[in-house]
Amino acid sequence: MDKEINEYYLPLLKYISKRVKNRHDAEDLTQDVFYKLSVADKSDIGNLKSWIYTIARNSIIDYYRTKKDNTTTLDDTYISDNSTPEAYDIAELGRCIVPFIEKLPEDYKTVITLSELEGIPQKDIANILNLNYTTVRSRVQRGRAKLKKMFTNCCSFKFDEKRNRHILSAKPKKR
Repeated sequence: MDKEINEYYLPLLKYISKRVKNRHDAEDLTQDVFYKLSVADKSDIGNLKSWIYTIARNSIIDYYRTKKDNTTTLDDTYISDNSTPEAYDIAELGRCIVPFIEKLPEDYKTVITLSELEGIPQKDIANILNLNYTTVRSRVQRGRAKLKKMFTNCCSFKFDEKRNRHILSAKPKKR
């Protein structure tokens, strides 16, 4: 284990630090990777370097997923300031987004979570996930389209008249 730490610690810390701006969090994530290595069944690990960086990549994704509370997408002040039935409908719709995102295929779920819930720029997501920027951009677009389809299958929407982009109200479709 000491050999692996000496060989991979600094390169791994640099890799994680490029993707996680907080130095202490990067150090913690690096330690977590080595902890997972220490408790892993070494006979199942074919390529150690690949395994370490895969675990690091997954740890970074988990870090961004848990960094913010994804349970509420619209704050309570919005509802209290705009206590119309429509405002309540929109708030309810906001609470539905996370379960819908969880239903997406993993490739889309990860980029949508990082982009739409965490607010991370797509170029940064490409660095975090070690993907080409155009791949991330197309996954975000396809993920949004999949989410839109899920929402339109379950709900009826009323949009503003000018741009048809802002949702004024939403009601579940009757089945």
